[in-house]
Amino acid sequence: MKSKEIRQLFCNQFLKNGHDKISSSSLVPHNDPTLLFNNAGMNQFKDYFTGKAKPSNRRAVTVQKCVRAGGKHNDLENVGFTARHHTFFEMLGNFSFGDYFKKDAIHFAWELLTKELQIPKDKLYVTVFRTDDEAIDIWHKQEGVPLDRIIRRDEKDNFWEMGDIGPCGPCSEIFVDHGEKYATSNFKPVGNQTFLDDETRYVEIWNLVFMQYEKFYEDAATKKVKQISLPRPSIDTGAGLERVTAFIQGKYWNYDSDLFSPIINKIEAISNQSYTNTKYTSNMRVIADHIRAATMLITDGVIPSNEGRGYVLRRIIRRAIRHLRELEVKDISFHKLVPTVFDILGEEYPQNKNNASLAIKLLELEEKKFLETLDVGMKFLNQAIDNDLVSKTLPGGVAFKLYDTYGFPLDLTEVILKEKNLQLDHAGFETSMQKQKENSKKSWKGGDYAGSDKIFNELKEKFGNSEFVGYDKTKTTSKLLAKVEMGEITGLLFDSTPFYAESGGQSGDRGTISQNGFVLSNVQDTRKPIDGLFMHYSTDADALKVDESYELEITSDVRSATAKNHSATHLLQAALIQVLGSHIKQAGSLVTNEKLRFDFAHHESISKEKLKEIENLVNAKIQESISVQTKVTSLDDATKLGALAFFGEKYGSSVRMLKMGDFSTELCGGTHVKNTADINHFSIISESAISSGVRRIEAITDKAAITRLMNRSNVLEEVENSFSVKSNLVLDKVNSMLTEKKELEKQINSLQDKLDNIESEKLFLNPIQLKNSVSFFDSEVDASSDLKKLGEIFASKFTNGVCILSQKADGKVNVLLRATKNMTAVDCGKILKETLPIINGKGGGRPDQAQGSGTLLNDLPKFLTEVKKIVESKI
Repeated sequence: MKSKEIRQLFCNQFLKNGHDKISSSSLVPHNDPTLLFNNAGMNQFKDYFTGKAKPSNRRAVTVQKCVRAGGKHNDLENVGFTARHHTFFEMLGNFSFGDYFKKDAIHFAWELLTKELQIPKDKLYVTVFRTDDEAIDIWHKQEGVPLDRIIRRDEKDNFWEMGDIGPCGPCSEIFVDHGEKYATSNFKPVGNQTFLDDETRYVEIWNLVFMQYEKFYEDAATKKVKQISLPRPSIDTGAGLERVTAFIQGKYWNYDSDLFSPIINKIEAISNQSYTNTKYTSNMRVIADHIRAATMLITDGVIPSNEGRGYVLRRIIRRAIRHLRELEVKDISFHKLVPTVFDILGEEYPQNKNNASLAIKLLELEEKKFLETLDVGMKFLNQAIDNDLVSKTLPGGVAFKLYDTYGFPLDLTEVILKEKNLQLDHAGFETSMQKQKENSKKSWKGGDYAGSDKIFNELKEKFGNSEFVGYDKTKTTSKLLAKVEMGEITGLLFDSTPFYAESGGQSGDRGTISQNGFVLSNVQDTRKPIDGLFMHYSTDADALKVDESYELEITSDVRSATAKNHSATHLLQAALIQVLGSHIKQAGSLVTNEKLRFDFAHHESISKEKLKEIENLVNAKIQESISVQTKVTSLDDATKLGALAFFGEKYGSSVRMLKMGDFSTELCGGTHVKNTADINHFSIISESAISSGVRRIEAITDKAAITRLMNRSNVLEEVENSFSVKSNLVLDKVNSMLTEKKELEKQINSLQDKLDNIESEKLFLNPIQLKNSVSFFDSEVDASSDLKKLGEIFASKFTNGVCILSQKADGKVNVLLRATKNMTAVDCGKILKETLPIINGKGGGRPDQAQGSGTLLNDLPKFLTEVKKIVESKI
């Protein structure tokens, strides 16, 4: 049975038992700052389990994409070297949110495994929490599992907890026996272990969690925990597709199943090496795992970087590239595996497949960049090993420089050290890392008004989704359903509203709340604290009363300007794709009434010519007066019609598709113009990099864009008048003046060189002769002199000498110490660090040249004497 058939069979089993299939959530957690990546099927249902939100159906089934490669859940070190550890994996799961419980959960699982998948019952074992007699009875009496195949285990293995507090409960795991030949020789259970702890033979393939309790702090000060029974116990299960598939296909290693074998075949073709050659087997397994993780993370919106999620992704990529090098692959090749990944996963995750071109581009760029620094970094590391090792331990500062300068993930450095039987100073590395992060922004932030989630979910459960009428109306009469006090801000919920809530990068509407013609309150912002709930935020809502009706009216000119900028953003994305390529994907946006900001994945800066081409293309579409059409349809139908879906966004069963002729088709819930001509004009004001592989364009439209054009025109007119030339000749005139300026600068530099040479002739006439024929100069130079240039002149004139030059300026003294090449015993940098404190100074530099400055001018003679004394002691 193929892996895709196992996915489908699993889902069908629960669909026929009243479950709704819920699409996998993104690998990037939606509004959950506590998670690095989604690492379990239950993550997207967290609010259902805690009672903050109520599901439309209390039964669900999912195939969830997961990553465990950072933070608490990190399997990276084992990947490729064990049979079942992966960074990216798929979790099959069925869920009950206060509906069925142990009896049904156990029956569904046993029926699927033994009847649908036809796994022999004598190959299966189950575990239960040590005191869960109820589960034992169900397994034995209801499903007929012999008691000697039901194993009791303690809290460590069979009691699940979301955290120190929150929902929790016993669990029941299902193990499969791979057979005697895989048993660990001489394995004997120790302490609380059982025979199932022989993990090479017995493999857990499914875990049924019975959430029947909740823990909370009885005393917040002492953090004393109390456990109570939940009024509506729930079910959360997870079965690893990779493990199930491997067993069904008769494979011991997950990598030998059809979830990996096509990728490994491709790696064999690229490397011209054989997977059966044990020298390369582990390398290929690492690469096969990591290309799945890297591809799925990028196509879910994660961009390689040096912090947060992006850093974990970069570690995965660079770890894979090093294993490619072990296969003697010299060309840029990692990105070539992306199409094979989607041959396996594309049908289940079509939105990821639609972003395949982005993954190919970014992986190619990452591999190229890393290979450029890999050899240089290895040279630095080898030198550090030769020079800096103390007790076979590499200093943490050296490891951090490898990470920060050469792009070596810490685990890569550790692997290389391990190969050389060396260790790493982790504490020193963390100290260096912390210093760098002190002034850095956090990688991601939590939502607004923390602690209000439960209130908002209760409002949604009571009143349902907010009715938005703002696509067609700018004002309406609505009833106030609830007021939520949040310090100085009050959240207002109405039964219907024309106010657009901040979403998809578009800022929320502002406006007024009136009654009988009098304005009673002003709305400063509109947001969706949870999906579907529109909250109006006000600082002067005291006069408003729940259950009374009010006139809601948005600020129309702000909405109009925002709509123009939002529609222009769609035209911009389409233009970027047409001019730069299909790999262009939105990585963030901001749309206000003042401007638009569009972030997108692209590997290099955009030339002025390309930017002008993009700007002209957008303006051409504005001038074509294209009708802007919207349609509410299913996500599948919208995707088939070519609509762009943005990664990181969470879509429901129905979506709003926005179409601008044949030029742009996107999913968008924002407010827009009726015709592109309404935008009037589009002007790009900046293009820049915001991180590696991500660019940002800022632009303006309509009146702001026209005003900018007029201002630039006025400046051009002033330049014309100043230069007395026509507009078409202004550029020639400016270029001519720049050329003349450069020529004058060259002449000035040439004259300065001559003056420096004249000065040096005087400076270096009468050296002090030290032992071993060393010439020493102690000279004070003019404040306008270039110390470095004089040092170069000295080094060119003498073969065996040292000079110390001093220069008084602006109440301080600048010094330069220079030694000729053969004076290797004299380290200028160390000498200045030792002597500059005499004049209350600081400085440093290379062994042959160093600079510094100080403020105690009266102590300069003492400083110079000490420098000469140290130089004499070294020669």
